[in-house]
Amino acid sequence: MRPVHEPQQNHIFLPLIAAIACAIGLVAGYKINFSNNDLALIKVEEQSQNLGSKTGQIEEILRFVETNYVEDIEEDEVVVDAINHILEQLDPHSNYITPEEVEEYNEKMDGEYKGIGIETIKLRDTFYISGINEAGPAYKSGLRVGDAIIAIDDSIISGTKTEYTVMRKMLKRNTDEDIQISYSKPTTENTDIINLVPENISIPSANHLIMVEDDVAYIKVLRFNANTYRQFMESIESVGEELSPLNLIIDLRDNPGGYLPEAINILSQLFPEKGRLLTYTQGLNRKKREYLTTGKPFYQIGKIAVLINSGSASGSEILAGAIQDWDRGFIIGEPSYGKGLVQELFPLNNGGALRLTVAKYYSPSGRLIQKSYDNINDNFEADTSSHRTKLLSRQVSGGGGIVPDYAVADLYNDYCFRYFDYIDYFLIDLMRKNDTYELSDISFTDEALTSFIESEYYEETDNIRENCLLEAERFINAHYKRMKGSELDYLNMAMIDDPMIEKALSIISDRKTTLALLSDKK
Repeated sequence: MRPVHEPQQNHIFLPLIAAIACAIGLVAGYKINFSNNDLALIKVEEQSQNLGSKTGQIEEILRFVETNYVEDIEEDEVVVDAINHILEQLDPHSNYITPEEVEEYNEKMDGEYKGIGIETIKLRDTFYISGINEAGPAYKSGLRVGDAIIAIDDSIISGTKTEYTVMRKMLKRNTDEDIQISYSKPTTENTDIINLVPENISIPSANHLIMVEDDVAYIKVLRFNANTYRQFMESIESVGEELSPLNLIIDLRDNPGGYLPEAINILSQLFPEKGRLLTYTQGLNRKKREYLTTGKPFYQIGKIAVLINSGSASGSEILAGAIQDWDRGFIIGEPSYGKGLVQELFPLNNGGALRLTVAKYYSPSGRLIQKSYDNINDNFEADTSSHRTKLLSRQVSGGGGIVPDYAVADLYNDYCFRYFDYIDYFLIDLMRKNDTYELSDISFTDEALTSFIESEYYEETDNIRENCLLEAERFINAHYKRMKGSELDYLNMAMIDDPMIEKALSIISDRKTTLALLSDKK
């Protein structure tokens, strides 16, 4: 939420501070480069931009304000307000990131963080462990899902109004200093204390592969962070040597994108040919850059089905677009999000960052995937022209995301995710009420979950139940298996009756199916 200021005092200086804020961001000397093969999250670079006399004018005006204005102003708040104001004039993907968001973003993109390896939720006034990494120090020290965190170091967080962001900072630190955890188990009323040394914890992005048929593997790619390609290849390696060719179902649903090189590296493993154009980027101040296949795949990949939905964006659309444009595989699902813009991140002095769109990316056929936006002052326009695929000359359109070859509705709609958001809270509540970690003998019913949601969060569930077609009981059991550390069991249960996966299997298993039959897809 943007800070609220006195209407006259601060807004007099809004254009001034906006210009200053923008200049600060540009000369900060740091950036995240999404189109660079150097995957360092934040790197120091000399900026060659010459701001010229405009910078001098800004500094001159700022000195006048600092030395002559009649009252003090809340500089930090005004600068943040100004940054938001100026970025509102650009595309929705150019925005200001707070220091807290920068830290969280860097962790996701780096693929690891330094901590004790737990996920938490806050039920009523207490934080509980809802997920735990078996390779992390927390699990090794005996902590388990369902344990309540009473205190961290000398700070009591149970029964207080401690915010999640505050608790998160207390658990994650860049030093090797011990973290003291006071906790209680659901099986006892006693409070125990342990000291944990933070370790580097890997964040999974593509390390779960399931063989759904004898020669068909399913792999979920959550995002494209610094470890995604490595995890993808390790997953393929676990079965790739035994099967040749290996058919793949690549699930990119709700994958928001990430590092472009990671998506490109995965694509290069899906094409045996060298030098095929996978995507290219270009901007007013960025030269055209092409990304090509290496021609060095490690395994023979057969048919490919890519699953997408409205949450598939950026790197997901690059991967799906390249597969579609080269007629290399089948795209199944719903139209993707439509984000064809490249961002670079310019950190600011306050620890936040300015994320700016610097280029657009295009698919091999030359189409821009970026959708159009309303109320954009730079008259941004989407690519509404038609294009042809490279091999079969099928017609595909730009703008509005990737349109799948086979339209299949995604059962995982927003109503279902609202259910899912409450499941972990429900299961933790059952553990605490029944004084046990084991819930195998307890019936997980839709009615019990509904009653919990309505009593604890006062949300009417009739609308959710009417619009979510997934079997609630099965997903409660699936979430419980995930809590117990079995991600593969969770995925197996989540895949049951998934229409996109069923469609992918029917296409891949049909020996008569070839890419030439795409013309009959409708």
